[in-house]
Amino acid sequence: LTKKEPFFTRNTNYFTLPNYASKSMQLLQMILLHSRDGISKKSLIDSLYGMEDVENKNGSLNNTIFRLRRQLRSAGLPECNYIVIQKGMCRWDDAIPVEVDCIRMEEYFEEGRQDADRNRKIQAFMEGCRLYTGEFLPSMIGEDWAAVRNVYYQNLYSSCLEELCRYLKEQERFEDIYQLTTVASEIYPFEDWQIWRIDSLISMERYREATEIYEKVNKLFFDEPGLPASPEMIQRFQHMAECLEQSIDAIEDIKQRLCEKEMADGAYYCTFPGFVDTYHVVSRMLERNNISVFVMLCTLKCGQNQVCGQREKDREISGILRKSIRKVLRKGDFYTKYNLGQYLVMLSGISQKDCSKVSRRIDEEFFRYISEHVKKDDYSVEYYVASIDDICPNKERETLYREPHIMEKIQGQ
Repeated sequence: LTKKEPFFTRNTNYFTLPNYASKSMQLLQMILLHSRDGISKKSLIDSLYGMEDVENKNGSLNNTIFRLRRQLRSAGLPECNYIVIQKGMCRWDDAIPVEVDCIRMEEYFEEGRQDADRNRKIQAFMEGCRLYTGEFLPSMIGEDWAAVRNVYYQNLYSSCLEELCRYLKEQERFEDIYQLTTVASEIYPFEDWQIWRIDSLISMERYREATEIYEKVNKLFFDEPGLPASPEMIQRFQHMAECLEQSIDAIEDIKQRLCEKEMADGAYYCTFPGFVDTYHVVSRMLERNNISVFVMLCTLKCGQNQVCGQREKDREISGILRKSIRKVLRKGDFYTKYNLGQYLVMLSGISQKDCSKVSRRIDEEFFRYISEHVKKDDYSVEYYVASIDDICPNKERETLYREPHIMEKIQGQ
């Protein structure tokens, strides 16, 4: 039931099923979900009709059971009752064997928790984890009973997988940890399974792969808006970055990594943490080089002068602003996305007057791109600029985003 298919059966050859959201389909799913112990009619009534204005809920359930039996017969199942009702409890008829993946997963996890033998415990946990493929009945997630089960299975999977990884780590089975947590990371990319993946690769001295995953995860958290990494996650990433030691004979690998993979025209894009690091380096260089450096904040606004970021259309327009910034700026300039509606730009070797020229060129390029899709008045770009000396006038410099008030507004188009 964790897969897109609603259920699995053995010794059957039927393929026609009711609509996922129909009452009869929900009834079938709940009956199969409780095929071991059964489910009370009261629970079925509460799940199917609890929030609906139905005069005779018990009668409605009986009618749904009758329709479901008829549909199952029409689908090609052998003749039987399908649903057995005894003393207010509903059960799947044992005359037709059925295997449900999430129930089997629970059984494996129960075996693992109860078995005292460490090797059998690990094997049971591994079998259970392999059966978990993601959200429980995603097409039914709006139903309360399905949502509750979804959270239950997610927590069960996470706790058992974490326990399994600890056991595997004790046995130095790092490849198994890597394989299991890679699957978990695909399902839940913003949870700690990424850390397990990287740690397992480091333990196997596969530093290049660990670095590549770290870079992808770093980009995932900082380049995409809406799901920022927690302070604990950021701290852990920084710790992992320090631990990613390279092999001694690594000169060719270093040369390859130092070469820019995509020699694209225009400014260099980096993640926000990378931008902050670059900013720190440049600010230190200013202490011995007489170079003027300015930081420009470009804010995309829409509607009633609000910062964009709430609509799907805003994401598209933000991408156009990003392309405009890259195209207008020089190769030696840096820029990053602070959030969906804001970009930061680092401009070197120019005056504050020149910053206004840059903003006008960005405006011209931006509105040329969007003129065919939206009205010009639907969006605007607001620009603020400050020199690095103004942002951090002393040597104990704060990071850029802690002092936004010192930035001066300049005109775009």
